Amino acid sequence: MSEYTRKRIYYTKAQISTGLYTTGSEWMYIDGEEYIGQYHKYTTNETFTHSNFVKDKSRQLVPYIATISIEDSLEQFGGIPLDTSKNFIYDNLKQVDFKKSATPNDSITSPTDKDFRRGYMERIFASKVNDNMVIELSKDAYDKRGDDGGLDLVLWTVFKVRWKVSGPKYDIIDKKKGIRKESGIIDTNLRTVTTLAEKYPSILDILSNFEEFSGDDS
Repeated sequence: MSEYTRKRIYYTKAQISTGLYTTGSEWMYIDGEEYIGQYHKYTTNETFTHSNFVKDKSRQLVPYIATISIEDSLEQFGGIPLDTSKNFIYDNLKQVDFKKSATPNDSITSPTDKDFRRGYMERIFASKVNDNMVIELSKDAYDKRGDDGGLDLVLWTVFKVRWKVSGPKYDIIDKKKGIRKESGIIDTNLRTVTTLAEKYPSILDILSNFEEFSGDDS
């Protein structure tokens, strides 16, 4: 179904909430771009841009997935961003109701040259609701979430992780000032996994090699 198409041809006034406005961190386009502006929504769990539906212009919106970049909320030392564990976690804060479900396939995506240059790769995971099961998703499986036969986000919570793949092996500390000058691969990924494990304990079964994809992993 196109992002410009609604589920039904006709809706009653009682089924539509019009003239709504978001200042951000609430909705995004299907491609992941955050949306700010007027929108309207339906009792069928559909949300579209514009205050009322405009054919071929109103685009479907989905709940916003918070994206925290390395540069956001970081301490700075000599122009080098210093990360904390939460700067490497993307968490899907809301769940979306879709009709059909499939169990996601266990899949690992390798980092690209771009990932190595920027220092991290994005990894995608799904945790089964009311179950301790956690599984890694491929980009293809993530893109198909909500489709017939795809991942049902009523049953699965999806979250993304920034996994450090380049840089020093361990944190570089300025001993005189007692601050971290540059984050290490192992230390950063250990902080990330420790934080994730508080909410998703089974993530420890998947992310146990903190040098994975760094080129030094074995």
